Parts: sequence; C-alpha cells; structure tokens
Amino acid sequence: MRTTITTTAIVCALATAASATAAAELTTNGGFETGDTSGWEYFPTPSSTFTADGDAFSGAFAGRLENVTDGTAAVIKQANIGLGVVTPGIQVDISFWAKGANEIGGVNFAELFSEIDGGGVSKTEILGGAPLFVTGDWTFYSFTTTAGPDVSGGITLQLTATTGANIGSTSLLQVDDVSVTAVPAPGAAAVL
Repeated sequence: MRTTITTTAIVCALATAASATAAAELTTNGGFETGDTSGWEYFPTPSSTFTADGDAFSGAFAGRLENVTDGTAAVIKQANIGLGVVTPGIQVDISFWAKGANEIGGVNFAELFSEIDGGGVSKTEILGGAPLFVTGDWTFYSFTTTAGPDVSGGITLQLTATTGANIGSTSLLQVDDVSVTAVPAPGAAAVL
C-alpha cells in the first residue's frame, strides 16, 4: 500500500512539473472561432476593415484586415498579453497561418513588443526581420524570440496591412490560428 501511495504521489508530482514547464497560450480568439474579432484591438485607417471572415485555414473563421488608404497602416493587436506569465528574457513562440494580396507598394508586418507598465517598450522586433511575403495561398509562419528586459505591461503581437504612398496602393492580410506562447526555461518548474 505504501508503494502505491508513493508511486501515485510521484506520478502526480511529475505531471504537475510537466504542466508547469509547458508553454502557456496567451492569445484570445486567435482562431476567430467566436465568429467575430473579440480579443483583438483594431487601429483602423480611414478606409480599412477588420472582420471575421469565412475564408479560413481551419475551423469556420479567420481574421481579414484590409487597407485601401494610401500611405497608412491598419493594425490589429493581441495587446498586453501574458501579464504575470511572461518574464524578462523568457522564450516566446509566435505562429499563425496567413495569406493576402498587396498591390502597388502594400506590405504586411508581424511585430512583437515587450511592454512596460504605464507606457513604452523595452524591446521591439519585426518578426523575421522583414515584411511577410504573403500570397493568395495559406502559408504557415513561425517565429521564436525572447521577451525584453521589462515586461511589466505584458507583450503585444501586432499585425499590419500597410500601404505604400503610391496612389492605388492596397494591402490585404488574412490570418488564422494565431498563437503566442511563453516557454519557461528548463528547470523553471515549481519545486516539489
């Protein structure tokens, strides 16, 4: 009987340790399966739209960000996520499916910000170091980085549909299955 209790206790402790080191999902409505854009912040241009759309990679919905105002950026964000979970220097994994179309100078960006409580950032990063090269086909994007030295305001994933200064510039970005996870360092599990 004592061996069974000890074995059970060890199995429970190992399961607890494993879950403590598992990556924590930080996004809300990353797959747009609520059928709307809840969980996302939207910063529009005079002629942009952000909707949940039925042209999805998986499930029933995806996000659709379209900008047709020359020389502007329409922005969507998962803002100030991971409060109390993300720590300075922690590994952050970002992934999503995207497709779109850009004309006459339009581009799309994915950026990560380490936010400081009260305003400002301690680190900014254009994921991949350049614009996303979206096509009319769903493409998987995946990035691994680290949080900045101050994440008292959490972290923010920002996606843009940016147009050029040329007349007639357009940018369309569709995204689905957006995921941002924080990965604890090995050995960061709770002491048993």
